[in-house]
Amino acid sequence: MNSFATRLLGCAFFAALMTGCTHQTYGDAKDPIAGEVLGTVIHTTDAEELRYVVLKQLTDRYADAKGISVTPAEQDAYVRNMRNRLQKDREGNEARRDALTGRLAAGGLSEVERKALQSELDTVHATIEALGPSRPGAADPDEARAREQIADAFIRQWKINRALYQQYGGRIVFQQGGPEPLDAYRRFLEEHQARGDFRIVNRDLEPAFWRYYVTDGIHSFYLRGSREEAEAFAVPMWRSD
Repeated sequence: MNSFATRLLGCAFFAALMTGCTHQTYGDAKDPIAGEVLGTVIHTTDAEELRYVVLKQLTDRYADAKGISVTPAEQDAYVRNMRNRLQKDREGNEARRDALTGRLAAGGLSEVERKALQSELDTVHATIEALGPSRPGAADPDEARAREQIADAFIRQWKINRALYQQYGGRIVFQQGGPEPLDAYRRFLEEHQARGDFRIVNRDLEPAFWRYYVTDGIHSFYLRGSREEAEAFAVPMWRSD
């Protein structure tokens, strides 16, 4: 599970289960105890679930300590930026659709060429449909709230990532939702484990718990010393073009 988006959705799911962080237990009590974090006992047989619950608790506290928050203006900017990107994607796909339709209508194609173009056209049509209506009107209130929640989650995560990178340094990996300071997360977790803020009770889960942070082959890294690495957290994603 190395996708930023998947990880974020996972964290959001666990956040819903742990609203307020007042519960002293997490998970099904019928499952064995996998670990503990900040006084919460975690019941699970899944190492990744254990890792995400630990991260959720620790990064929530970290964000509070750093004063990390998301403003309405930042949410609006994020939603506007995403809408603009979706519109550009739609316009690009519509242009490609029209070009493919024209080539197919012109004739003079071999059967192999025609099938290849038709297959590409079908893919483009599916992409346009998935992107939604062009320049939609006023959003449904429920949809608007969902967009705000997504914006809040992504912006908050970006700010946490930036703060961790500034504090711990290390390598950065490419993720769908933005840069991720992989080594910073590992160092953050190692530090808090050493402090006793969390512990892994089920030792059988420990290798899988750390695998994401110690297996370079599953990641694509920013080139060390590159301009891209230096500027990874220079411009917030919701302000970029």
